[in-house]
Amino acid sequence: MRVFIPSVLIVFLLVSAPVHAQLLNVESVRANANTAGWHGELEFDLSLNQYNEQVFEFSNESNLSYFTESHAYMLLNKLKFVNLDGTSLISSGYIHLRSTLLQNERLSPEIFLQYQYNNNLGLNNRALGGAGVKYRFYSTDNWQASISTGLMYEFEEWQLADQPAIKNEFLKTTSNLRLNGKISGDATFLLVGYYQARPDQFFEARSILESKLKMDLSKRIAISISFVASYDAKPIIDIPHWTYELSNGLVVKF
Repeated sequence: MRVFIPSVLIVFLLVSAPVHAQLLNVESVRANANTAGWHGELEFDLSLNQYNEQVFEFSNESNLSYFTESHAYMLLNKLKFVNLDGTSLISSGYIHLRSTLLQNERLSPEIFLQYQYNNNLGLNNRALGGAGVKYRFYSTDNWQASISTGLMYEFEEWQLADQPAIKNEFLKTTSNLRLNGKISGDATFLLVGYYQARPDQFFEARSILESKLKMDLSKRIAISISFVASYDAKPIIDIPHWTYELSNGLVVKF
């Protein structure tokens, strides 16, 4: 399905866009969009998380993307609901905009913008934007591998309990290594690892490893298993260095 996009919208997407699982979801959207036009997904997950304590969460994701023969424009949203002491509340969420130009070439410029919060970790606000270049160094009919590097600006506001809020602004490098492909005709696998650090503290980074196995039950329905592990060498506030998330999901494609 070909749809005309006004130039103003294209410009807006270009200047707009693992920070857990967003990059994984971008690659999942890309892997499922094998034709030009509009694509969308709804996903419902149950997950076990280790933050300051173990909690069970229910989450909802919605992804909307538009692909041309050369470029990709993606909008991703996620909200999580946690049950703690019998009370349900929104615990975390994000919105992520990303544009990938010349996506079928070995070198593909990318521009992104993101807003995120996570009440479980004490992250009140995180806004970031940046740009980079993706290099696809391996490609077959079933598997692809690429590496990306770039720069991003990040604003954060952290606060735990009644403690004063801590606000930071950083310029960071962001790099990632991605592998995705088909295990069988109905199953796909994604693996993404990335490294985000301030240039003056390059070895005190935020490192994230994400993986996702998706199995199609029909043309429109799939199930997924995702795992995200994160290590922050220098947390802004007193939270664990390691966090993880294990999720089982039902995916509806449209």
